[in-house]
Amino acid sequence: MYSYNTDTHDQQLDAILRFLFEYQPQSEKQFAYQPVKTLFEQLELSAMYQLFALIHEQLPRKARLLFAAEDYRGKQALVLEVMQHIRERV
Repeated sequence: MYSYNTDTHDQQLDAILRFLFEYQPQSEKQFAYQPVKTLFEQLELSAMYQLFALIHEQLPRKARLLFAAEDYRGKQALVLEVMQHIRERV
């Protein structure tokens, strides 16, 4: 009998999306950065594409076009860059 992985990574994706799009005090963002970055780096390929789709839905129209034009590695780098910017923002 075959076993399928039914883990949808909902909690990990939710934590990453909350870090990116929800307002939190800067001290909380700085505290949450490293755990969220670790979650992001450990996502499986399918979960990463699901995250990209969810991020795409949240973006304004022009940002969607730019995000859609990036390849897989470009999207990864862009998300990490945005996460770092959020953490460092004063």
